[in-house]
Amino acid sequence: MTSERWTPAGRGLGLVLAVLLAAGCATTDSANGEREYLDEETAATVTVGGPALVFARERPELAVHARDYLTLVPVDVNRSGAHAQYFYGYAWSTLDKRGLPEEAAAALRFELVADGRRIPLQPLAGEPGDVGLGERPLPAPARSAQVLVAPTSREVQDFVAGAKELRAVALRDGVAERFELWGR
Repeated sequence: MTSERWTPAGRGLGLVLAVLLAAGCATTDSANGEREYLDEETAATVTVGGPALVFARERPELAVHARDYLTLVPVDVNRSGAHAQYFYGYAWSTLDKRGLPEEAAAALRFELVADGRRIPLQPLAGEPGDVGLGERPLPAPARSAQVLVAPTSREVQDFVAGAKELRAVALRDGVAERFELWGR
C-alpha cells in the first residue's frame, strides 16, 4: 500500500495506534498492582510489586482517629542486567507533627516482623537516584511523608509477600512502636 492511499484521518489513526503501542511497551500493569516502567531519569527498568503494604499505629493520645503510617512496596531495579531489590515507601501521619519537636527530631528506624522473623529496614545511604530510582515508584501519600528506601533481597521480598503474620515496628530511642497491617 502506498502513502497516497492513506487519508489524513487514516494517518492520524495510524499515529494514535503507534503512540498507544509505544506507551504499552513503556509500562505494564498486572491485576495485583505490579507494574514495570523505564525510569527516564536513570534509564533503569523498575519493577514495582503490588499491592502496597500499609501499616498503621493508632495515636489516640494525640487526636481522635489519628494514626502514623508506614507504606511499603517491593521494588526491583534493573540497571543493564544488574538487579537490586529495595523496599520503597513512606513514613507519614494524619497529624501535623510540627508542634511535636521530640517526635520530629527523633530518628525512626523501622523493622518488618514477618512470621516472627525480624527484618531491619536499613535506610539507603545517599539519594534514591543513586540506585536508579530517579522517579518515585510510589506517589507520596502526604506532603509531609518521609521517603524510606531500604536495600533488601529477592528472598526477603518473597518471604514478606508470603508471610501469614506481618507487622512493622518503629524503633525510636530504644522504644518499639508497633504498626499493624492496615492494608495489603
